[in-house]
Amino acid sequence: MRAHSSLPLPQFVVDIAFFSSGERYATETYTVPASTWFAAEQQALQMSVNSVYDDARIPDLSRTATVRTA
Repeated sequence: MRAHSSLPLPQFVVDIAFFSSGERYATETYTVPASTWFAAEQQALQMSVNSVYDDARIPDLSRTATVRTA
């Protein structure tokens, strides 16, 4: 049996901007461990579904993600 060494996943900082009818009304920042920037973006977008800013009553709700390394 061989010993396995595991490297920690890189950390990414993802800013999720929330928009109503094209107007930004909030931004939340998530720090996400992930293997790639795309995986970090997808994970943060999924996390943002539980945000207080994700409200079905907000007209034309949309969001964008901006990813950077931590």
